[in-house]
Amino acid sequence: MRDHQELPLSGADREALLAWSEAGPDRSVRARIVLDAARGVSVSESARALGVSRPTVTSWRNRYAAQGLSGLEHRPRTGRPPRIDEAAVVAATLAGPPPPRRAWSARALADHLGISHTALGGVWRRWGVGGERLAPVALPLTPPLACHRPVLLGLWRGGGAAAVLLAESTAEPVRDAAAAPADERRAFAAALGAVTAGARGGPSGAADGDTAGPAELVESVRRARPGAGPLHLLLWDPHRRVTGLPDGDGGLTVHRAKEYPDWPATLTVLCLLELLGRPRAARPALESLLAALRAGAARWQRPGEADAPEPPPRAPRAFDQPALGSFNEKLVIESIREAGALSRVEIARRTGLTPQAVSRITRNLLTERFLVEDVHRPGGKGKPRVPLRLRADAACAVGIHLDPEMVTQVLVDLCGGVVDQRQLPLRGRSDPEWVIGRIAAMAREAVAASGFGAGTLLGAGVSVPGPLDADAGVILDPPLFDGWRDVPLRAALTARLGVPVTVEKDATAAAIGERWIGAAERAGDFVYLYLGTGAGCGAFLNGDVYRGRTGNAGEFGQLCALAVGRFTPEGGPAMVAECAPMSAVVDKAVAAGLDVPRRPGSYGRVCAAAAAGDPRAVRAVREVARVVAQGAIGVVDLLDTTTLVVGGPAVPAQVADLYLTEIAAAVNRFPVARSLRRVHVAHSLLNESAAAMGAASGVFHASFVPRLRTHARGGAGGFAAG
Repeated sequence: MRDHQELPLSGADREALLAWSEAGPDRSVRARIVLDAARGVSVSESARALGVSRPTVTSWRNRYAAQGLSGLEHRPRTGRPPRIDEAAVVAATLAGPPPPRRAWSARALADHLGISHTALGGVWRRWGVGGERLAPVALPLTPPLACHRPVLLGLWRGGGAAAVLLAESTAEPVRDAAAAPADERRAFAAALGAVTAGARGGPSGAADGDTAGPAELVESVRRARPGAGPLHLLLWDPHRRVTGLPDGDGGLTVHRAKEYPDWPATLTVLCLLELLGRPRAARPALESLLAALRAGAARWQRPGEADAPEPPPRAPRAFDQPALGSFNEKLVIESIREAGALSRVEIARRTGLTPQAVSRITRNLLTERFLVEDVHRPGGKGKPRVPLRLRADAACAVGIHLDPEMVTQVLVDLCGGVVDQRQLPLRGRSDPEWVIGRIAAMAREAVAASGFGAGTLLGAGVSVPGPLDADAGVILDPPLFDGWRDVPLRAALTARLGVPVTVEKDATAAAIGERWIGAAERAGDFVYLYLGTGAGCGAFLNGDVYRGRTGNAGEFGQLCALAVGRFTPEGGPAMVAECAPMSAVVDKAVAAGLDVPRRPGSYGRVCAAAAAGDPRAVRAVREVARVVAQGAIGVVDLLDTTTLVVGGPAVPAQVADLYLTEIAAAVNRFPVARSLRRVHVAHSLLNESAAAMGAASGVFHASFVPRLRTHARGGAGGFAAG
């Protein structure tokens, strides 16, 4: 496998690059690096031929891919920052790098953070972390604290001080458990950074006299969690005003911190450790924490972790025996996947199957290596219960998102872990024959590099903009895709890959991915509002994805046009510019005077400006979000949903709060049944890679979700050979 990603150059790009290189002798090497990439020369071969290092070649290729010619200009050095917040460095390490990297190298992270390689190495040594080894983490407090599996229990801030209360998880480490994906970790870190920006002590108006707040938090947690074990209180109290702490009583240790690392960055580290070690238990608590911080609360306490409500038995059972056996196996797999781990007794209770049937099915699945037994746990009198989990390496699937600007591909294991991620910019050649060939090659390379055994690849899923003929797997005439009318995508990919292929609309795929990866958190009905190059929505209703008769459900733009009153001269719904969110935001920001060059990556620059507080960028995002919110009102009224998930490439973490705030305000103010329901608007767990992850999840969904049908499956709902 070649050690690079190709950079396709159009004739105009090549001429511009050559003209740029003639402006100075120092530019020729950088131009040759890009030209080598366009010719398919590997990084190693290019470095040897030009007499430079491999990191130098990789760096200039990545800069050109992200920024065009401007990325090849030398950046002025700003010098070493006067102070490094070491917790912020560790948080960036734990959050992980953007694709295609899977872990930070010291040099790449140092360049990303603008600090020296030596300084970064010192932070990693002191905290006990590295690009590939993420835990345990040693917090440099007084006394020091080693966090193996921290459980965040409470936060207090006020009067220039702050306190974080935590315990160590007593649960056994979970084998084959997938950490929260890097997209989710980066999104959470950005969201937490946004709500704590500039914070040192408490929120504005926090009482300076509330010096007993941390002690009260400790007592409240002890009452709510009598079995929590030893507690650790991390205290930022520069003026020594906090009083009443029962330090040294055997159940609480107070760890005092200096100004740096500050509490927001340290809090981010602890939250990311939870997402890495126990994501399913962490997500509801961390969502509660973000909500409290957004509301300006001075105190937060972790909500109780009661057992998830038992789902009703998934009967009916009165079907022929072959169909029933297949259904029941899938029912067991789905129940374990949702819960993470279940004993045989718990499986029987959740599914309504007899203990004998559960024993037979789980024995078969253990033999087939779909399940693995975890450590025993006490269950009262009698034989200890043995939890069963899915084996992450039992199966894998390729997920592909085909977008007018970029092909994104992921290889996902059975537990939702991303094993491989690749991207292919479509800036030069983008005709169907070439793109399909490159997609097939990328998929084969990913599987070969993954180490998965023969027969574990279940299939490939592709998410595309609509409209499409889902039964035939044909893309009909997607907007912004020149030359892609009536392309038999499924048949072409099936012939090249030799595995079953599914084709879904991108919004529908995103909904499937959210359901599969979100497990118990997305077990109920929800609507996924997918915002990218265009806008669409997918719906999970009554336990299954809703595709419509032809697989084209979720044409959000039509509904949005009706909501805002935009019609064609003939009286039909007109195209709404804001339903192409990325281009609409850039257009509005440029019209407001923001200097953003119109090239790939422009939307990211506007989002960065909005995150930095530029009023022109913030206004552009809010204006688009308000129009999208009008369409969301119609969706909520039409489907009577109480959960609306917002995600996609147009909703990166930097601007997620802007979108979510506008949409949440609209769907809870204007719908007809607003007095009866509160709509929870949540950021997607999958974030920018939602469509690709959803496409891979669709393969698992088609293979393992229990269904009893009276007709043959096919088309969008299952595998077909094309």
